[in-house]
Amino acid sequence: MIKFAPLHIISGYSFLKSGLTISKIEKALKKFDYYGMGISDIDGLYGFPSFAHLLKKYNKPYLLGMSFSFNDYFLVCYCKNEQGYRNLIAINKLNQENSLTIDKLNELSAGLIAVIESNKGKLLDIFSNNNIDITFTKFLNSLSRCFDDVYLGIEISSKDEIALANKVREFANNYSYKKIAFPQIRYLEKNDAIVIKIVEAISSGITIKEKEFSGPEYFYSIKTLESLYSKDEINNTVTIFENVNFDIDVHRGQLFNLYRNEEANVILKNKCYERLKALNQDKNDTYIKRLEYELDIIIKMNYTNYFLLVEDYMNYARTHDILVGAGRGSAAGSLISYLLNITEIDPIKYNLIFERFLNPHRKTMPDIDCDFMDIKRDEVVNYCRNKYGNDKVASIVAFQTIQAKAAIRDIGRVYNYPERHIALLSKAITNPKYSLGQAYKYLTSFKDLVDSDDYFKEIISLAGKIEGLPRQMGTHAAGIIINNSPLSDSCPINEELDDTFVTQYEAKYLEEQGYLKMDFLAIRNLTTTSLCVDLINQNHQEVKLDKFNIPYDLPEVYSLISSGKNIGLFQIDTTVMKRGIELLKPKCFEDVVALIALNRPGPMAYISNYANRRDKKEKITYLSEDLKPILKSTYGIIIYQEQIMQIAQVFAGFTMAEADNFRRAISKKEKDIMASLKTKFIEGAIKLGHTNLVAENVFNHILKFADYGFNRSHSVVYAVLTCRMAYLKAHYPLEFYKSLLQTNISVNDAKFQDYIFEMKTLGIKILSPSVNKSSLEFEIEDNSLRFPLTGISYINEMTAGQIVNERKTNGIFKDYIDFILRMYAYKISDLQISNLIYAGALDEFGLTRATMIKNLAYVNQYADMSTNEDGQLCIGVVGIEPPKIINEPSDPIDDLEKEHEVLKIMLSNSPLTYRKEELKQYNIIPTNELEANKNANVAGIISNIKIIKTKSGDSMAFIKIFDEMGEIECTLFPKVFSKHAAELEKNKIVVIKGHVENHREENSLIAEDITILKEN
Repeated sequence: MIKFAPLHIISGYSFLKSGLTISKIEKALKKFDYYGMGISDIDGLYGFPSFAHLLKKYNKPYLLGMSFSFNDYFLVCYCKNEQGYRNLIAINKLNQENSLTIDKLNELSAGLIAVIESNKGKLLDIFSNNNIDITFTKFLNSLSRCFDDVYLGIEISSKDEIALANKVREFANNYSYKKIAFPQIRYLEKNDAIVIKIVEAISSGITIKEKEFSGPEYFYSIKTLESLYSKDEINNTVTIFENVNFDIDVHRGQLFNLYRNEEANVILKNKCYERLKALNQDKNDTYIKRLEYELDIIIKMNYTNYFLLVEDYMNYARTHDILVGAGRGSAAGSLISYLLNITEIDPIKYNLIFERFLNPHRKTMPDIDCDFMDIKRDEVVNYCRNKYGNDKVASIVAFQTIQAKAAIRDIGRVYNYPERHIALLSKAITNPKYSLGQAYKYLTSFKDLVDSDDYFKEIISLAGKIEGLPRQMGTHAAGIIINNSPLSDSCPINEELDDTFVTQYEAKYLEEQGYLKMDFLAIRNLTTTSLCVDLINQNHQEVKLDKFNIPYDLPEVYSLISSGKNIGLFQIDTTVMKRGIELLKPKCFEDVVALIALNRPGPMAYISNYANRRDKKEKITYLSEDLKPILKSTYGIIIYQEQIMQIAQVFAGFTMAEADNFRRAISKKEKDIMASLKTKFIEGAIKLGHTNLVAENVFNHILKFADYGFNRSHSVVYAVLTCRMAYLKAHYPLEFYKSLLQTNISVNDAKFQDYIFEMKTLGIKILSPSVNKSSLEFEIEDNSLRFPLTGISYINEMTAGQIVNERKTNGIFKDYIDFILRMYAYKISDLQISNLIYAGALDEFGLTRATMIKNLAYVNQYADMSTNEDGQLCIGVVGIEPPKIINEPSDPIDDLEKEHEVLKIMLSNSPLTYRKEELKQYNIIPTNELEANKNANVAGIISNIKIIKTKSGDSMAFIKIFDEMGEIECTLFPKVFSKHAAELEKNKIVVIKGHVENHREENSLIAEDITILKEN
């Protein structure tokens, strides 16, 4: 039987030039059972690992190649071996730089197979027009001298092209060139050809009309191939593999060496023992034995340079005012990490386990991730580039794929579908992680909408053709590769405009090839903390806080956390965490550690058990007395992965290395492995004197908690930052909130209202913006916080900066006219001035907001006449008198509605405050305190009314109301709407009784009844 391997596959990694995801390639492989496959993406090697892994999964041979244009010819070069792979990486780099020549191609040809595409570029022109001349034959001869294996790729797109293919065949036969069946493949099936038009339209930003299209660039059956190609051409797709000996998954990375291994070992030992002495633990057997044990493992595994490398850049951060975290992940379980100041937590004091981080049987590199304040994270990366070599440090690619919602939006743009219809479909996918198929299967509202009309089915069908395709390359948020030799020797990279490098492979594939991936995480909470400490030291001369050593284990810390005032606190600033805190009410540091570990969808059910057992409201039980020392601190509940390891060691006699492997394996719940693990565990327990029944019970207990177990080391180090921020908030709330608002949130963010409300409950006043007092960020003023100019709608940083600079240069603005006159030269727009007025930023001039709006045109006219061509003021020109201000009374409700519109919040007042007595009877709940799935009465001002028709023709409405704490959308179904339709008007004060629903952290209200308050 004839065999075939499609080699000219252009995958989705040729960004927006193909419709093939790896899963679609897999479908073709399974359908036709090809001998093997080859990838030939355009100008890049991005898809190599995922493509190779697919073929390995089915035990099929693979060819990895790159298609590129060279002197107007189109070549595909495939790797035969490791040398060819590295040469292809070099060709890719030269191709990016537009510096690839025939001489360089000749130098880099070893280990490569070349296929010349026959129906593209100059070759197509030559054979179409019979222009075979000496220049062409010389070029082919030069390529033949470059490569040991050269093929002419026969690409037949249709029967119309057979004549052209025959010309190529004739030429190949005359000059003894090998021919190979080389159909280009860019989509799965014939009728999927429309995907190419769609992705090209996305790439170029155009619209198209065709919605169906068929084409030839799909996976062919053997029968179809035999009608287009000769037997030899097809066979050559298989024989090409004969001399291929290449595996993508070999170790190419090299651990960066700061020192020679022997020297590194000595340096590491000396540093650790010196620090142990400084901590007065050099005589403590527990610490000495732990250190010796860790050193022995690390030295045997040749990881000394790894630890010294991390210590080096962490030390750079600490000595350059770059706040770092107390640690991250399992690295905090290493005493050596602590002694090198990589982490801040003593693992012995906090009962953290080294083997959770590293054990002798581990096959992958240890993983020390580091947290840095976000605004200075790049400083540390640049330090590494400068010190270790720019060519040895690279960021890691992260592909931005077209997800379900984005696919719908892209189809909307390409086909110019009405935006409201696209929005309707997009909003119906309430889980952003779902694919289109999953959304249709699991989301009833989405399925019903799609099924309601063939029109919607068409949109989703088109969106499905592009879903999952890589749109473009981005960079991994944290990952950095540091290698001992230049990365471009062994790894495909892209050089960025700033002379930095980005790998073409994703993190998981780089780690498989032995590259050292370091995670440099940018943590905004660290920036908040750093700025807060700087402010405290600046504002309180008697205080000198060390930002690297902020207290965290104090009663006032737990008092604040238990109060529920957790806005801005690391890890616990969520609605879910708030509910956990209400149950747990942390009383000590261990409670906070447990809270962070437990407050996840599964284990959070045990928070109440933990709290009740701690408070002696529930009995603490142990399946065996041997478990008591391990589970005593968590009241008999398995919370941490380390506890599972300790149980395996103490109860069943596992070594700690075996216990870590046990922990890993049991969490995966693979049946075969589970059976052997259970046998080993029970046999080990019986040897230690436990009964079979108790051993079974303990194993099943572990199994129950295996999914819930959290990395204790990670929880401990994160709890440190949580508690440190709570300490700052408890003692220095003004500085804390200023730093928080400066670094964490925009006034347009939905959480901003939560911040303001919490500040109000703590008695912190927010002062309205002022052109004479506000700056570009929140400022501390008279024990209050002054709202920034940049928080006003349409007042950007440039405009705000101009106002502040004018004020600093020429003094405060004396009155309304003075402000307009002096800002006129800056070309500040009427919209910007109006928004400043509505925000209350000009209230200090003593005019009503309506007055300032009414007189704006007259004052602008006066400013225009008083300004010369150079933009200089000429006050006092004869005949030019300032306009007389015409007073206009303001409507307080209208003022506040406009204020809310431009600030997203009411600062100066609230119309609801005038109706407090009247509203008492309704038990009103502020918008920011509403809880999902509960009934509530909400009072607010109507800001927007949108009326729509239901399928049955009835009218219903969506109205937005706002109070001083925020706004909420209310759904009025036909029955409720018809009852109150005549009374509903913008700016009316209403009380809505309804049920609170929550989608993606955003509340809405389903109205059951409405009361419209009568005007006073």
